[in-house]
Amino acid sequence: MRIKLKSKQLETLAKRLRFEVVLEQPRDVRGMLDVLGKEIPWNETGLNKFDDSPRRPMRLTFSVEETKDGYICDIHPALAQYIHTLLDSE
Repeated sequence: MRIKLKSKQLETLAKRLRFEVVLEQPRDVRGMLDVLGKEIPWNETGLNKFDDSPRRPMRLTFSVEETKDGYICDIHPALAQYIHTLLDSE
């Protein structure tokens, strides 16, 4: 799934991490999204509450491309849904 995240949205997501994040290039954004994806809530049976996958996927962020006002991110649909809930709760 491809999503576009604006710089302001990335700043909001970065606040969720336990350490300061400096986003200067697509590689940094990709790393941050991978770390953020580790916090996706999983229920007691091991299923992601956002999809029917029986186990956590090995990779959540596949590519990140810089645009004029943010980044285009190719990510796992469960991570896209998780990011949506994080941004919606702000």
